[in-house]
Amino acid sequence: MAASAESYTDVLIVGAGPAGLAVAYWMARCGINARVVDKRDTKILRGHADGLRSRTIELFDSMGIAHRVMQEGDHSAELMYWRPNDKGELKRAGNTGFSSGTASPYKMAMLSQGRVERFILDAIKDSSDLEVERGVVAESLSYDQSPEDHGQKYPITVKLRTLSEEEATPFSHPGISKVPAARDDQQDLIQKRKHPVGTVETVRAKYLIGCDGAHSWTRKQLNIPFEGSNTDHIWGVVDMVPITDFPDIRRTTSLDSRNGHLLIIPREGNVVRLYVPLQEDEVSATFDRSAVTLDTLRNRVKKILSPFSFDFKICHWWTVYQVGRRLAQSVNKGRVYLAGDAVHTHSPKVGLGMNVSFQDGFNLGWKVALAVRGVAHPSILDTYASERHQLAKMLIDFDRRWSAFFLQEEQKQKAVDTSSAPEDNSAAMSSLFRETELFTEGHASFYGKSCLVHKGSTAMAKHLVAGERFLPAIVRNQAGGRPSWTTRLLESDGRFRILILAGDMRLKDQKNRVSSLGEKLTELLMRFTPPKSKLDSIIEVKAIHTAPWLEVELSDFPPAVHQFDEEQGWDYSKVWSDSKCFWEPQCVGNAYEVWGVDKSRGAIVALRPDQYIGWMGEIEDVAGLTQYFERVLQEVRPRSLL
Repeated sequence: MAASAESYTDVLIVGAGPAGLAVAYWMARCGINARVVDKRDTKILRGHADGLRSRTIELFDSMGIAHRVMQEGDHSAELMYWRPNDKGELKRAGNTGFSSGTASPYKMAMLSQGRVERFILDAIKDSSDLEVERGVVAESLSYDQSPEDHGQKYPITVKLRTLSEEEATPFSHPGISKVPAARDDQQDLIQKRKHPVGTVETVRAKYLIGCDGAHSWTRKQLNIPFEGSNTDHIWGVVDMVPITDFPDIRRTTSLDSRNGHLLIIPREGNVVRLYVPLQEDEVSATFDRSAVTLDTLRNRVKKILSPFSFDFKICHWWTVYQVGRRLAQSVNKGRVYLAGDAVHTHSPKVGLGMNVSFQDGFNLGWKVALAVRGVAHPSILDTYASERHQLAKMLIDFDRRWSAFFLQEEQKQKAVDTSSAPEDNSAAMSSLFRETELFTEGHASFYGKSCLVHKGSTAMAKHLVAGERFLPAIVRNQAGGRPSWTTRLLESDGRFRILILAGDMRLKDQKNRVSSLGEKLTELLMRFTPPKSKLDSIIEVKAIHTAPWLEVELSDFPPAVHQFDEEQGWDYSKVWSDSKCFWEPQCVGNAYEVWGVDKSRGAIVALRPDQYIGWMGEIEDVAGLTQYFERVLQEVRPRSLL
């Protein structure tokens, strides 16, 4: 007879992929009593997703792990096109750069999902003792939707079962080389179980977040439709170390020969990923995916790349997939939420799946954490659906348009005589890149008006938009002169922020404006800060001025920014200068230009914990700033008691 157990938790996360780990990160940073369970016996070690867009890396910067991506990943700057010329010889046919018109410290990086998960797990470990419980499956869910008190009741009941090693071990294709796990992943190979195999545990939770993939158990329990269909071709994906004389094997390449299409993605180390079409027509019922072997992929690539030679002896991972574009009709029922592939599936060729999934979890995680803590009104959770579901729809639409290029190539090659070269569509592909780049890089979020986003005047910051990310720029620390990108400066630690763009503090009138603001901000902070907590524990105030670094002092700034602690002394992290740094070429004193803010008068910007802009106003508009936070945060000391 199976053993049984019972426990309570504030948040139960089912699934430990990118979305689940993003949610878990926020639980760890905000000190939430949370559980993370995953059916697999280990974390992902090889294969799966591998493309990181610049916005995702910006968020990693705010978590303190971007440097690891930059060190280990392969950084792609352009897409090369190869086509047959009029003599039938494969030649370069142009290229498209992956640059964007908006400032960002990062470009696209190619890195195995397993390494990305390692970095997030380490960030979680730095903040708490929260660990993924592996080899655990959810088997039943009941939800009492009658409680309305988000802070106290446990309306969700889930039964978890501890799996045997055999049950928890995912299928692995034969023929994959035995590539050892990275040294920092080897601890994850040790089987750990909280309970003996077969134990059924009843968990009662305030919130349940299903990040359990395309076949989401959580979504099925909620009876949320997953609409769409299987489309396009059967494709193979292989991560291997190539042995070839093809000159662009270490460049991201779209190659069309008379024998088919090939997408080449260079990765960390000597690894290269290949996307290989396996069926040239629309998918038919007679195609046997189980008959595909690693040699099937090898021989197909050899044929496509001919006359270049190709082979490999080391294979890290491979799979065969049929593109399925599906979208969940909704992202939650009550306090049960879905994120990542549980909401949307698409072709892996677009290189967005891990990014959108991670950003789903990132968006949802801090909102749940602050609602559980009683810091924010639970109503902020309604914005998860309005902000992320529309982006999932945009993802599906982009995948349909992007994947159509590969489908068109195969159809053209089948339809024309083999002596004719396929039509060059690189110009159309480049055009789509340009048209959709703000979306694909994550530089535009399209978040609409809500309690978290005040779509007010932007006259004081012409290039900033409420509901979009705060545009990254490099500024200098006032105390020590160290340059930093704002993506690192605005740490993802669960706090809202008030940025005082203080303008030129050498001007007496401007200094007086900032001083007056500081006095009013102290009262504002006290209204939302619990007793005995530091004044910046819920809302942190930072200032960025435009005067030359050595022409103002910390003492010129009000106490709300320039804080003193009897044990820690002065806080030197909150005042920054938008001025040049001779030993950092990128630090040129142009942050205010990036933001479109007057260098003399400045502005105020309220930022959400995820670095998105919630509100903007003139330095005198404390009333508007206060109204914004009243809609979002729970008041602990009303104005009348201050």
